[in-house]
Amino acid sequence: MPIATRVAAAARPAQRGFTLIEMLTTVAVVAVTTTVGVPALTGFVAGNRAASEVNTLIGALNYARSEAVSSARQVSLCPYTENPAASDPAARYTCASATTWQQGWIVFRTVVDEAGSATGDREVLRVFAPLAPGDTLTGNVSTVTYLPTGFLAAGSSSPQFALIPQACTADQRRDVSLSLQGQAHVASAQC
Repeated sequence: MPIATRVAAAARPAQRGFTLIEMLTTVAVVAVTTTVGVPALTGFVAGNRAASEVNTLIGALNYARSEAVSSARQVSLCPYTENPAASDPAARYTCASATTWQQGWIVFRTVVDEAGSATGDREVLRVFAPLAPGDTLTGNVSTVTYLPTGFLAAGSSSPQFALIPQACTADQRRDVSLSLQGQAHVASAQC
């Protein structure tokens, strides 16, 4: 072999890249991982979303109870309907008489005059946003009222709620129950 040919062959860089077998193996591994992983990830995200939403409800219940005790007045929660034209929070957010809570809820207390009598007006303390689209939150009550003692108002049945995320599978449902002493308890349940 002439010297010029050997020099030209040595000057060429070695070819780089993947063989067809290596590419097909990589594509097969990615396909199997995606097929197995995506449904598991979807369930994981739905479960975390349900846990976050139920924690928001528990936080609202605890906030209402704490406000009732600290202000020595009744404080309530209810699902709301919104009147966007109103600027005053008490007029903008009114209690819905429904037992579906996924559109959001408000925490409020009744306004009292100097004599300690209820005026019929409400002071909205906090507004909670709707749940993620497709998630449902239903309860057996349309209002939860805490007394200044932190207990539920007399005559209240034990409020219970069920949060069911969209495309619920396995035990992603969350059931929330309130004791008459006002404490919330959460349990996972089958969809």
